Amino acid sequence: MIYIAVAVVLVVVVVAYLLLSANSSSPLIGKKVSAADMRSLEAVAENNTLANQVGWGIDTPGPGANLPAKVSGRLYIFDGKPEVLYIGGDYCPYCAVTRWGLIIALMRLGNFTGLEYMQSSPTDYAADTSTFSFENSSYRSSLLHFDGLELTDRNGANITDANFTALEQQAYARYTSGGIPFIDFANVSIQDGAIVSPIYIHSYSWQQIISNLSSQNSPISQAVIGSADVFTAYICESNSTLNATAQACRQPYVKKILQSS
Repeated sequence: MIYIAVAVVLVVVVVAYLLLSANSSSPLIGKKVSAADMRSLEAVAENNTLANQVGWGIDTPGPGANLPAKVSGRLYIFDGKPEVLYIGGDYCPYCAVTRWGLIIALMRLGNFTGLEYMQSSPTDYAADTSTFSFENSSYRSSLLHFDGLELTDRNGANITDANFTALEQQAYARYTSGGIPFIDFANVSIQDGAIVSPIYIHSYSWQQIISNLSSQNSPISQAVIGSADVFTAYICESNSTLNATAQACRQPYVKKILQSS
């Protein structure tokens, strides 16, 4: 009986160790994303064959789907370009998975600098989900303007320099009750909440997630590329000039998603 008890304790310890090591905070948090990882993400973003193969991914239209919703009002234009507004928080696991798809969608139309590695809260659902933060990043595109606001850090503390413009405050107040993640596609459509669960990428490192993105049938690719394709389609829909000129907007998956939504 003693041997059995010892064996049970050892199993519990091993399982606990594996769970902790799979969901532990990384020393990369807050550091700039490496050039190698940025190149890998950009390669995925530019792979139109992969995007068309994945299409919606696991995201499908119909009852119960939490996909972008059409809205009506003043078109959001910044510096002559349609604006995509993201509001989230570093602690938020649903923001964590949403950023992956949004970053890939935006990379199809421009370039990021200053993205940082981030993990969601160590104490929330899907703890320590690997993601990125928009807090110290910038985005450049000749086709659209992006504003990514993180309201809180990964411990839930307010970020004091998360400043809204008047139009951004109006949109956030009008279309949500203060929830995150929130995306406004030039006030043509809005995404309130996540499309997919963070559980699809939970327990994987950044490099493991990136390596899975190029496999069209992997659950990670289906969740992340599928989300990116949906976001790309709604970004393209937000402006007729963008829709006509951007190569990403002329892909078959964009038309299929917009026709089915």
